[in-house]
Amino acid sequence: MVNWIMKYVTTTSFSICVNGESCGYFKGGRGLRQGDPMSLYLFTLVMEILTMIIKRKVEHCHEFQYHFGCKKLKITNICFVDDLLLFCHADRTSVKVLRDSIEEFGKVAGLIPNYNKSTIIFCCLNNEEKQEILEVIPFKVEKLPIRYLGVPLTSKRIRIKECKSLIEKVESRVFNWKNKCLSYARRLMLVASVLESIHVYWASVIFLPDGVIKDINKILKDFFWN
Repeated sequence: MVNWIMKYVTTTSFSICVNGESCGYFKGGRGLRQGDPMSLYLFTLVMEILTMIIKRKVEHCHEFQYHFGCKKLKITNICFVDDLLLFCHADRTSVKVLRDSIEEFGKVAGLIPNYNKSTIIFCCLNNEEKQEILEVIPFKVEKLPIRYLGVPLTSKRIRIKECKSLIEKVESRVFNWKNKCLSYARRLMLVASVLESIHVYWASVIFLPDGVIKDINKILKDFFWN
């Protein structure tokens, strides 16, 4: 299986589309492109090695503490798309276990961790405690809520003001000058197929406040009947 994967990565070639026609092939110098369908499977396989390294180090370090929300299931890391999320209790020892795991994984995979592109989110810590942890793992500090894949992430129930961008996005689609000339049948089709899908994506990830849902419904009703 390893030979198959390496053959796939090292023999990559690309063609260029010129005036609607594919022209020639040239060999890829850096393996697969990020958008290649195969890259997702390779990422999953490689991240499984990191999971095994973290698990082994956690088992050997009796002072490691899980994040309070992850303790029951013993979760230390989650991968989504090409992002990696790490969780632990906010103490120097636990953070050091994760840092050592990342560095060991880098040596095994031949990758260098980019701390400048990595962020850390604290909860209920004073400045002295934060600085102590940053000495162990020098990530950039972020605060919740943050936006991820277009949706705000927060540790609490999302508020109306944090959904302002969602309402503005619906309004921008509704009040587009082209939509004013649509018939009622086409307006209905636009609402059903396009506009409703905007907030459905948010609702599939988080619980939207009742006020946000009412505002969006009012916008859609006004658009349909006016």
